[in-house]
Amino acid sequence: MPFLALLEADLANRTRSWVMRIWSGLMVMLSLLTLPDGLAEGRAAEALAGLLGTFPLIWSTFVIIVSSGAISSEAGVVADSILSKAVTRYEYVLAKITSRLLTVLGLYLLVVLPPVYIILRASQDSLSGSGVAWAVLLVAMMLVLLTSMTVAFSALFNRTLAAIVVSWMLWYVASNVFALLGARYLAPLQIIDGLPDMLQGDYVVAEHLRAVVGLGGLSCVFVLVAVFYFGRKDL
Repeated sequence: MPFLALLEADLANRTRSWVMRIWSGLMVMLSLLTLPDGLAEGRAAEALAGLLGTFPLIWSTFVIIVSSGAISSEAGVVADSILSKAVTRYEYVLAKITSRLLTVLGLYLLVVLPPVYIILRASQDSLSGSGVAWAVLLVAMMLVLLTSMTVAFSALFNRTLAAIVVSWMLWYVASNVFALLGARYLAPLQIIDGLPDMLQGDYVVAEHLRAVVGLGGLSCVFVLVAVFYFGRKDL
């Protein structure tokens, strides 16, 4: 199938990317540095919250760079492929979105889960297993939204730099935008600020479910925008 072939090829290209290697190395270093702090008495929640919070705050720049060139950087190549009927527009854009989501979420889980597991096992009295699961899930959903949004802008703009700038600007004002719209529960900064309490079991399930659904819904909107716009775009 063209979709699977495109997905496999794009994932292989991600593993050869220097940006990915640098980003992976930096994240692994931070993960290792988090362990001593997280294993110190009374520091587990703050240490894990700090590690998780770096993804929507600091590592978001790498997510944007990785996702911004998904479509815009291959305009000439995809035009030839589509004109030759080797692949449909929808297969192409869906493969690109899937590839970037698998890359970002795969790295996130690979870096986060080992220290989370070790610190949770060592600090069961101060951490909540369900709270940790919610925290990991909410950060993952923020990454899904950021990745979907950036790939959508990669489809909308012909230049990768434009996708990077617009995605970066929107992401760093997202908390203010959600606050103005009365949806603070979707604001990245509010979610991050609540991580320490969440990790210790102080949370309301209904609020987190609303955030997961909201972030997932917005991600779907961006995916649909990318698919339908690219399906009608002049190449």
